[in-house]
Amino acid sequence: MADKFHVLRLLNNHINRYRKQYTGDDRKNPIRRLLLCSGKNIEYFKQKAIYDWLEDKPDLKELYHYKEALHRLYRTRGHSKARRALTRLTDQMAYSNLKEIRSLRNTLRKWSTEILNYFKTGLTNARTEGFNNVAKTVQKRGYGYKNFENY
Repeated sequence: MADKFHVLRLLNNHINRYRKQYTGDDRKNPIRRLLLCSGKNIEYFKQKAIYDWLEDKPDLKELYHYKEALHRLYRTRGHSKARRALTRLTDQMAYSNLKEIRSLRNTLRKWSTEILNYFKTGLTNARTEGFNNVAKTVQKRGYGYKNFENY
């Protein structure tokens, strides 16, 4: 199963890189958070501000459009509807001039089975990744101890 967090992160990294070209690497810039957040969680006037800001930035606007399309895909109910939505999305991506979108399209097509498994079960890898994070944190706090009994 391909976790939706990781699929969305692929596009968010590109959005962040393009955003930095316009705003610099200012993590406190409010547009950063708005661009990375799902549009359905943003108030109308803030959405309008995003689209106004993106108006003269066509590459970033296209990346944002596909990020929102991925969020809509993950709100789809049912495996067959999701399969059709994913096919439509990857077909639209074929017309993009951005190499990042074409690369994402190839990734989505390669991993489509794993991505669509989410719509069968509704499960993610979050719990497993949480346990792995705890284990790594314990190991990190061990300050290089090699003997397991010393943990």
